[in-house]
Amino acid sequence: MTDDMDRVADSDADEQGPTSNASVVRHDWTESGHPTVTLVEAVAAATDRTTTDLPSLYRSIDPDALDALVTAGPPAVTVAFQYADVAVSVTGNGTIEIRLDEGSTEERVE
Repeated sequence: MTDDMDRVADSDADEQGPTSNASVVRHDWTESGHPTVTLVEAVAAATDRTTTDLPSLYRSIDPDALDALVTAGPPAVTVAFQYADVAVSVTGNGTIEIRLDEGSTEERVE
C-alpha cells in the first residue's frame, strides 16, 4: 500500500494552467510489474483514501485484461477509463495518470 510519503516520492503532480480545476498525478507501474495493483494504490494515495475504501476495480474495467493489454501490448497502447470518481489512463510504457477534479476532491488533495 502507498502512504503519503510514497506518494510524494513516487508521483508528480502537475497543475493544469490557471483556468483548469484539475491536476494530474503520475505513477510508474513497471517497478511492480502489476499495473492494476499500482493503479489502485495510486488512486488511493491521490484521493487520500485507503485501498479498501475504493470500489472494486472490476466495476470499471477487467483488471486481468488491463494487465495483459498494457504489459504485452505495444508501449504506445493507452487505456483510459473512470475509476473511483477520477479519470485514469494506463499506458504500455509504464505510466499511470490520475486526473483529479480539484473542485470535488479539494479536501482530499493537498
